[in-house]
Parts: sequence; structure tokens; C-alpha cells
Amino acid sequence: MSNLKNKIDKGITEFYLNSDIELIKKSLEEDGVDVAKESTEISNFLKRLKFTQTAVATQENDQALIERIVEKFQDAINKNIEKPIATLISLVETKQMSVQFRNLDKLTPDEIKEIIKGKNLVDLMDELDNEES
Repeated sequence: MSNLKNKIDKGITEFYLNSDIELIKKSLEEDGVDVAKESTEISNFLKRLKFTQTAVATQENDQALIERIVEKFQDAINKNIEKPIATLISLVETKQMSVQFRNLDKLTPDEIKEIIKGKNLVDLMDELDNEES
């Protein structure tokens, strides 16, 4: 019996998916649904969904960029490359954290993230890339 019900439900769903939108709207209005109100709510929901999707993608992109910057700074510290180290020291001094981060060779990735927090990541990445060339 449930198999028959599933087939009927699937058939109704496919009918509506392949039907003219005006026919569906008319059917909904006959059932007492305020199509204009529902359409507005759906539109608002889709806007929120797109905004959330964009925010998540941006956050993931920023996180990947932060990881690359941290790797570059750690590599510069390990190889004693002067320009990136000078940039890092400048960031530390700008944030007035010089006492906390005196020993650059002992910085953890989280501490480097704290130092670069609030900076324009793209500009910082460009600066590091230019220093390498």
C-alpha cells in the first residue's frame, strides 16, 4: 500500500514540476493560498540563502588566504628572509604588541593570525609576493 502511495506522490510531484506555472498558481489560489505573499516570502528566503552562501564562500576564501600568509611568514622566519620579517615586525609594532611577540622564531600560527587580524589580506599577500620577487 505504501508503495502505491509513493508512486502517486511521485506522479503528482512530477505533474507539478512539468506543468505551466500559471496552472500551478491557479491551483494554489483555488486551495486558498495567497500566491503573492508566498512568492514574496520565497524571494526573501532566496535572497537570504544567496547572502549566506556568499558569506560562507568569502569566509572560506579568507581562511585559505590567512593560512597562506601564515605559511609565508613562518617560512620567512625559518629561512631568515629580511623583507617579510620586517613586514611582520611592522605589523607587531603597529598593533603595539612588541612585548608579547618579541621572539619571532617562537611564533605559533595562531599568534601570527592574531597579528594579521584586521589587515587587508589581499594587500598583505601582494606585499609578501612582491618581497619574494
